[in-house]
This record gives sequence, C-alpha cells and structure tokens, in this order.
Amino acid sequence: MHRMIAIIFALFCLSFSPTCRAVDINDCGSKVGKLTSITLDCDMSKTVCELIPDTNATIKIDFTVDKDVSKVTAVVHGIIMDISIPFPLSNPDACQTADSGIQCPLKKGDTLHYKNTLAVLKSYPKVSVTVKWQLKDENDEDIICVLIPSRIK
Repeated sequence: MHRMIAIIFALFCLSFSPTCRAVDINDCGSKVGKLTSITLDCDMSKTVCELIPDTNATIKIDFTVDKDVSKVTAVVHGIIMDISIPFPLSNPDACQTADSGIQCPLKKGDTLHYKNTLAVLKSYPKVSVTVKWQLKDENDEDIICVLIPSRIK
C-alpha cells in the first residue's frame, strides 16, 4: 500500500506539480518582485533544462511586484565554470516588446506574466550552462533573478 502511494506521488510530482519539479530553479537576488511560477520549454522533470540546437526556447515567468516600476529590462547571462557570459537580447526592453506580456508602468501588487523566446543556435557548443535570467527595474535593481541549470544538447 505504501509503495502504491509513493508511486502515485512520484507520478503526480513529475506530471503536475511545479513545486516537485526536478529542475532546481533558484532565486539569485529578487528584490523588487516575488516569483510565483516559472515555465520552461524543456522537460522539467529532468535535473537540467535540455536546450535543443536549431529550436526556440520559451521562458514564462509569473511574478508580483512590491513597488511601482516604470521600466523593465531583461538581462540574460550564461554561466559556464563560474564565468558569466552576457547573452544579447534583440530587444531587452520588456515594456516595448509586444509578446513579453508586460505593459509599463507596473503598479505595486500587480501580478505579471512575462514571456520571452530565444533561438538556440546550431553554432552553440554542447555544454552545461546555468542560465541567469533577470528582470531589472529603472534603478537597475532585480525585480526577478533566477538561475536555471541547463545543457545544450
């Protein structure tokens, strides 16, 4: 009986619950906002988010803000062997990107749904990388900062 309950719980965790996922996404200094959920274009039951070359990868971040914010800028880095490498975004201004889901200004207490899609190029090396994704306010403070263990396959 206990074994059956354990199996059902494991299947539930792998299939439905974001709190049971295996990809260990860590907060890296969110100050102005609070992360409520994150969804990635990968199998989140694995220990790392596997990024497939020649595809697009989408991130969706749901969060709330603790103060009024007039500007939101996305900043992405790849961290390989403790070396942080900036990843240039074509339009880092989340308020000006039509598909981001963000409209500025943000009001204290707002619940927001940010989205961005990046191309995973064939030319990227097959490496393990920690993706550091930040949304910064007009004062360069982290609204949201997350570390995502990943691997380019």
